[in-house]
Amino acid sequence: MIIKLCPQRGDEPYNVVKDGNTLTINGVLFDFSRMKPGDTLPGEAVESMWFKPGPVEMIDGELVVTLRFPFPANFSQEQMFPRDLIAVPDGKVAFPEPLPGGEPVVVDDTSTPSVGQIDWSQLITAEMKAAEALAERLAESKAQLAARNATAAAQIDRITDRIETLGYGIEAGEATPDDEAEQAALIVNLKTWKAYKFALGKVTAQTTWPAAPAWPAEPPIPEIAAAPMLAAEAE
Repeated sequence: MIIKLCPQRGDEPYNVVKDGNTLTINGVLFDFSRMKPGDTLPGEAVESMWFKPGPVEMIDGELVVTLRFPFPANFSQEQMFPRDLIAVPDGKVAFPEPLPGGEPVVVDDTSTPSVGQIDWSQLITAEMKAAEALAERLAESKAQLAARNATAAAQIDRITDRIETLGYGIEAGEATPDDEAEQAALIVNLKTWKAYKFALGKVTAQTTWPAAPAWPAEPPIPEIAAAPMLAAEAE
């Protein structure tokens, strides 16, 4: 168990006893033995002022709790700026000591502990975290796919329109050799953009979707003098 301390000025009795994954604080027992690796229990789920503000977590098989830690008027630097208590053994928990001279706080540790209330409906399991992370990644990947498809569709329309416009001049016999060369180059570019959009339609079938999709390479955007790209469109 790892105990993180949140120091606050106070003269309350403070007696903490650890037994496995249970903590008895001032005669009230809190049992966290049902927590599994990756689980998180918000601090407000524990009906006790001692567990706020931090959560209770099971990290790498070790329970990690944050406790409010009252320090007296004759506090020491170790109490004011406490270090985390690592690998806390079973038994009475040893906390940083105050400076000499203060009146000792009498703690009654002979009474039978009562059971503290824990709202387990607030437990966030590792499975719930994984599902939430996957949902967020799915939303991100869908947004990226939609943006890439929109770019591809816009370029296909833009290139197609220019090819058709140049075709009008060729059919009328008014096109220059440069116009014909531009149309030929754009036809090749259009084919590339259509292949790119087709490849985008296959992304969701990848085994890595949506966590790590392998995006096809976006073709270069052609420079069309008669249909220039605005700065915002090119980004």
